[in-house]
Amino acid sequence: MNEQERLIIGLLINEMAFEGADKHFGEDHPEIPETLLAQIEEIGVPQKYDRHSESYQDMPVESDPDATIYEQCYAHLRTVRNNIIHANKAYAPDTPERLTDLLEWADRFITTVYETDSSLAWRAQQIKNVMQIESF
Repeated sequence: MNEQERLIIGLLINEMAFEGADKHFGEDHPEIPETLLAQIEEIGVPQKYDRHSESYQDMPVESDPDATIYEQCYAHLRTVRNNIIHANKAYAPDTPERLTDLLEWADRFITTVYETDSSLAWRAQQIKNVMQIESF
């Protein structure tokens, strides 16, 4: 497995674990640094793919003042995940550098969440343990 494959698998598995911890178990969101949000705003996340124009809408990432930093970053993590899992990147692939930036940001976000030692991080780890995918 190469590094890009490892990052993609880690993104998919951990996004699933975070979703379970949040939506199914109702764990509280951890506090994470604003720098993660600033980093993804700088990279920029593609919006929904328009199959008619075969392109993404080039829109800036906007902060939601009513959402926590975790919630905003998690929403961007899901966008990155969705573009990979739904194969939108097959139509309009990112440059290798941009894909690397997005995957490395996702990895930093995931690592940061687990480092919070929060109930959400604990529950996400338990979900992965039960599913025997604890190595990601």
